[in-house]
Amino acid sequence: MTADENADGSGAMLYTAVAQILNAHGDVVGTGFLIEEGVVVTCSHVVALAGSGPGRTLSAAFPHVAGSPRLDGHVVTEAWRDPNGADIAVVRLESTPTGARVLAMGMAADCGGHRVRSYGFPQQAPQSGHFGYGVAGHLLPPAPASARAGSLLQLTDANDLTTGFSGAPVLDEMTGLVIGMVSAITAPDAYNRGQGIVYATPTEMLRTVWPGLNAQDVSPYRGLEPFTVEHVRWFHGRDTAVERVLAALARHRRALLLLGPSGAGKSSLIQAGVLPRLAAGGLPGSDRWLPLLARPGQDPLEELERAGLPGVGGDGIVAAVERRLAAESDRQRVLLVIDQFEELLAQPSATERLPDGHLAAIEQITEAISSQVPLSVILILRDDFYPRLAALAPELLEATTPGLLNMPTTLSIQDLHAIITRPAQDAGARFKEGLPERIIDDVLAADHDGATARQATVTVLPLLELMLSQLWKDRQDGYLTHEVYQHMGGVTGSLATWGDNAIRWLSAEQRPVARRILTALVRPADDPHHIPAVRQQVPLAKLRELASDTGTPPAAGPVVDDQVINTVIKTLTHQRIMTTHNARAGERSDDAVGDPVAELIHDALIREWGTLRDWVRQDHRFHDWLRRATEQHARWDTHRNPDDLLHGTDLAEGLSWEGKYRLPRDIAHVRDGQSPAAAKRRPSSPASQCHPRRRSPDCRRRRGAGDVGPERGPAPAARRPGLPSAGGGPCSGEPGRRCQRTGSADGRTVVPCRRVHPPGCANRRLTVPCRHRP
Repeated sequence: MTADENADGSGAMLYTAVAQILNAHGDVVGTGFLIEEGVVVTCSHVVALAGSGPGRTLSAAFPHVAGSPRLDGHVVTEAWRDPNGADIAVVRLESTPTGARVLAMGMAADCGGHRVRSYGFPQQAPQSGHFGYGVAGHLLPPAPASARAGSLLQLTDANDLTTGFSGAPVLDEMTGLVIGMVSAITAPDAYNRGQGIVYATPTEMLRTVWPGLNAQDVSPYRGLEPFTVEHVRWFHGRDTAVERVLAALARHRRALLLLGPSGAGKSSLIQAGVLPRLAAGGLPGSDRWLPLLARPGQDPLEELERAGLPGVGGDGIVAAVERRLAAESDRQRVLLVIDQFEELLAQPSATERLPDGHLAAIEQITEAISSQVPLSVILILRDDFYPRLAALAPELLEATTPGLLNMPTTLSIQDLHAIITRPAQDAGARFKEGLPERIIDDVLAADHDGATARQATVTVLPLLELMLSQLWKDRQDGYLTHEVYQHMGGVTGSLATWGDNAIRWLSAEQRPVARRILTALVRPADDPHHIPAVRQQVPLAKLRELASDTGTPPAAGPVVDDQVINTVIKTLTHQRIMTTHNARAGERSDDAVGDPVAELIHDALIREWGTLRDWVRQDHRFHDWLRRATEQHARWDTHRNPDDLLHGTDLAEGLSWEGKYRLPRDIAHVRDGQSPAAAKRRPSSPASQCHPRRRSPDCRRRRGAGDVGPERGPAPAARRPGLPSAGGGPCSGEPGRRCQRTGSADGRTVVPCRRVHPPGCANRRLTVPCRHRP
């Protein structure tokens, strides 16, 4: 049973776990409850009233299970605690009744002030028993002179808990977990004072007797997990985003396409924010909508059937929706939410055709949106998959474009305060004074833009929830404290462990790829200008090139398989180390979506994660050069100014890096003043210039930009494809064996010379211009 089921006000799950403890005549003498399959706990004084004891048999009945079964059990000797002491007995039944439910255990500490509920069998109640209520107090310190080992949990306002509740569970209505067992009821004094005070054995004490009794702590914070409809009571701070989705759905009821970066809380927003609002009538008639939630998975149509549309594979979505609504007359409309829609679009190559099942699902969804059936569709998509959607499912994109909505990208101070404080308050805990404000200041300070704008980027949510989960776990006496927060190192304190654990998920082959990916996402520090290292967005295509291998084989190793790169990107994204999304074409949230890019989840990773910090330091020179070369190439590509071509030390440094790193195409494939597009059109072959003393007789290399004729003097510096320069250089390999002319033979046109070099030649990729004579 889940805590949420326990917390249900009906208490149906509570009384199906409760048993009547019977004496030899079948009379009820007390209560017990299931703590695991076939195991009941109760008070030892109740067992004594039943005429049993350690090592002997005992009967128990379950009045709220079908057939009200009566079972015999054995009182476990090792778990017996004297009635004048801890007053605990454990009974192992011969079986577990069908339909009986095991209760989830929590802890009594930190539950002070919470409303509690129990179920017992007092004489004044119906034969099937009734509920009792109260308020949890605090754990009492054990009396040194008492025979009882351990403390008691005091309950107040518990006048309903009378004789017959001994051995009954005490359920915390805030968490839905059992925090104790009723063990003693006080009698009022001569002035009728002291009524409603009850003592319970806390679950901490039960656990010392039965070590297998695992405690569950319902955390109001989700760490890196999404909020679902079961966690709506913990979901706060996203009211603005929820209202935007509702408004968009009101305008475009047929279909809504929700786009946002990974880590932005898209799934949580819909499941814990939008769906509960619709169920409460957030839109006219939406309280009679039937929500169905699905993910594409490997077989999208099969997943839709599992979500509640049987027959969709054979008859289609439209027919399945009509059947479902006909079977449920109280429902007026189906709301189909397909989360993580990118799973349907994922494939190894953009040139490959989608699987037939995926194409069929896309066609059916498109048809259903365009039909007249009472259906609303919400597609939740990572925005870096938007280009794939446009390329692979243009009809579906056209059908959903009117309802396209980009998630808000920032969180206000009020949003942050609600996200931090409201879940703890709702769970009965409190923050020490000033701690929420301290956390908010640290969140904003960790984001350079946020500190100025007093807003945080939405992708900070995973980090914030991760920290709050740890803070909750280490709370003290119901308080989330400054001391624990300080010990954690603040918002980013758990990042080092978190990041290193993410890397440990990768194999030895994958870790170097992860290093190249992560360091490429960091813009190197510019110390002379006092600019610190920051995260940067990198196009996914460029990132894959940087990760694919480490330069020219064999010295730098073989080319990395695409599958390895995909696995590393997927792992780092899943572990929330990095996020992928689409660059916006403009500032407004509804602007067109640009190319897919990747970036670190937060700048704090660069500062606080020692492993990444070391990698960035070690690779600083290369990425600093790559930054300069990229900026220089962008200028050259725009203005075609020869001064923007690489030359001198930048060119020489680039030549050395190419033997160790894979250079992006926009840097590595520019030749002789060509644009990247023109470079891609030109046929490629292993080529370079020849050594001046070993060249073919018909080849006359130019020494400079305009020098034509027999070569004299020292050779210019060598150059590689994509390192735009004004000079050439010697080749240390064997003489060129052939020259492929691509220009005219008029004796005046300068054309590229492509020569074949032997294996191992460091200049095999070189291409230099030469003069061909007819």
